[in-house]
Amino acid sequence: MKKPKVCFITPFFYPVIGGVETHILETSKELIKKGYEVSVITSNSDRKGSIKLEDETYQGVKVIRCKTWFRIGFGEVFFPRAIKELKRINPDIIHIHGFRHWYNLIPLFTKKPSFITPHWPDYEGQRPLPIEMLRKVMDLSISKILFKINNKICIVTDSEKKWVESFGINESKIVLTPNALPKEYFMPKKNSGFKKKYGVEKKIVVLSVSRIHKSKGIDQLIEVAKITPNAHFVIIGKDGGDEKRLKKIVSKYKINNVVFGGTVSEKDKIAAYRGADIFCQPSHFEAFGISILEAMSQGLPCIVSSKGGMPWVVDKTGLVFEDYNLHDLKSKLDRLISDKKLRDKLGKLSEHRARKFTWKKTADLLDKEYRKYL
Repeated sequence: MKKPKVCFITPFFYPVIGGVETHILETSKELIKKGYEVSVITSNSDRKGSIKLEDETYQGVKVIRCKTWFRIGFGEVFFPRAIKELKRINPDIIHIHGFRHWYNLIPLFTKKPSFITPHWPDYEGQRPLPIEMLRKVMDLSISKILFKINNKICIVTDSEKKWVESFGINESKIVLTPNALPKEYFMPKKNSGFKKKYGVEKKIVVLSVSRIHKSKGIDQLIEVAKITPNAHFVIIGKDGGDEKRLKKIVSKYKINNVVFGGTVSEKDKIAAYRGADIFCQPSHFEAFGISILEAMSQGLPCIVSSKGGMPWVVDKTGLVFEDYNLHDLKSKLDRLISDKKLRDKLGKLSEHRARKFTWKKTADLLDKEYRKYL
């Protein structure tokens, strides 16, 4: 029996690491187990420049890297050979990741069933002014069409539904396919030695894990750390262009309870979750925030910003502060720092909720929808 073929289209893929790239890779691996042949058409770019890797098979996924002609800003990458490669692969299902990109028009040039996962790019106020103006023009003109030409719109949190519906999309075309966790996050927990590594064995540790970028709101956490001497703050993640500025703030105000851990391995990241006491995601917007779910799986009580899908991810298992409201963030942090019983209670609830999110379940949802069109 011929294997059904699915082709994902995305501007970046491994070795580029991020929420979108993780979502595609993990669902692809599960779909392969179900008998699918999976390809990814992407650019030969990473977040800052180009990568020299050739086409390859990565963890069972056929990766086709197309030459980048040019790029605009952070994420708009033009790799038009994708259309030619798509015709060559001739997939049964086309699945596009990302929204307001040139390749969102591809479904107009094929009769193949097409899906789109937009990853809720509603970053109002986070883009340079010219890009934000272009976004507004697109949403008043063609964005509605970019959704309507697809058979299904896949959302990563239930909160995203209203945003999609605002473009005139019927609820029947929307399916929830959330981000999830790989099985290693559900393995038995051991003492990680995380606090010893940073020399803070007797301190309450507040952990934050994300790309170090202005949109992540890490400066909010640093401002609160300045007036929270009874806790230690560890910030882990790859520099996304804002680390130098943030370190200058720490140095200028002589804040001695903030540490930048840099890029760490998956093993060390899990160790950090297991060793910390509180997790905080102060982003100005996240469509989902996989690091929140990772922290929850390790029994960490979470404090998240009120923007995007983050409140939906933690649901009733965490605390939500109003974005840009430092007083509210400080109040929520103080509440958890001073109340171990509350930390333990929310930690248990978080772990229980996190177990509902597995990549197998997400792939099952995709498989069910794909088969309606095969």
